[in-house]
Amino acid sequence: MRSGFVGNVRSEWVDAGVNAGIIAAVTVRFGPSKAGAMSVKKKSQDFAFYVMPVISPGLTIGFTALANESSGSGKFAFFVAAVVAAVIAPFLSSLLRKRYRRIEGIKFEAAMSAIVDHMGTLVGAKPAQVPRILGQIHDRLITVVANGASPKARSAFYSLGGDGCFDLEVVHGQATPPERFDRKTEKALINVLNQGQIVYIHDNRNTNGNLKINLGDDHLSAIVAPVCAGSEPQGVLIIDAPKVGDLPEGKVRKPYLMVITGMLGTAHALGRLAMES
Repeated sequence: MRSGFVGNVRSEWVDAGVNAGIIAAVTVRFGPSKAGAMSVKKKSQDFAFYVMPVISPGLTIGFTALANESSGSGKFAFFVAAVVAAVIAPFLSSLLRKRYRRIEGIKFEAAMSAIVDHMGTLVGAKPAQVPRILGQIHDRLITVVANGASPKARSAFYSLGGDGCFDLEVVHGQATPPERFDRKTEKALINVLNQGQIVYIHDNRNTNGNLKINLGDDHLSAIVAPVCAGSEPQGVLIIDAPKVGDLPEGKVRKPYLMVITGMLGTAHALGRLAMES
C-alpha cells in the first residue's frame, strides 16, 4: 500500500513537471525579450509567476509523502517544505492578479491619454476636420469600454438628434446594430436619458417589461448608459455580450462607465460646437 502511494506521488510529480515544462517553454518562447534574449531576472520572474503555481500542489503532495516516509529532523524538514509549497500557489496567484491589474491600468491610462489629446485638437479645429477627429475619439472610447467589459463584448454610441431620434455614430465589434431604433425603443432610451441612470440588462429574454435591447444577433446581456455633457444629453452608449450575466454591475462598474460616458459626451458636444462655429 505504501509503495503504491509513493508511486502515485511520483506520478503527480511527473505530471506537474510536464505541465511546468510546457508553460516554461511557452513563457521563454513568447515572453518579452530585450536584445533578442530574455534576461536572467526576467526568466526567474516568469518561472516564479507562471510555473510555481502549477507545480506547487505536486510539491506539497510529494513533500508530505516523503515526510511520512522519514523520521526525526528529516520528517520535520519535509513537513515544513510541504507547508511552504502549499502557500506558494495562492501567494503567487495574488501577485499575478496585482501584476495583471497594473498592466491593464497602464493600458487604460495610455488609451485615455491619446483620447484627451484628440479632444484637445477639437478646440479650434476647422469644421471639415471635426468629423474625422470626433470619429477617432468615439472609436477609441467605445473600444476601451468594450474591451474592459468582456472579451466578447460589443459597443455602440448613438447620438441624440434634434428630432428626438437616435443616430448610430460608431460601433465596435462584429455587431449589426440598426441605424435607428423603432419608436418604442427610442422612447425607452429617452427615459434612460431623463433618469440619468445606467441600466443593466441581465437577460434580454426576461426583462419583466423593461428595456430590451442589443446590437444584433440576439445577444442576451446588455448595458445602456446615458451620455451627457454636463447636464446636456448627447446620446446613449450601448454595450452587449452573448451570454446571460456577461455584463454584471460588479464587473462593469458604474464609476468606470461614467468616466467613459462623460468623455464621450464632452467630446461630442465639443464637436458640435466646433461645427457650429
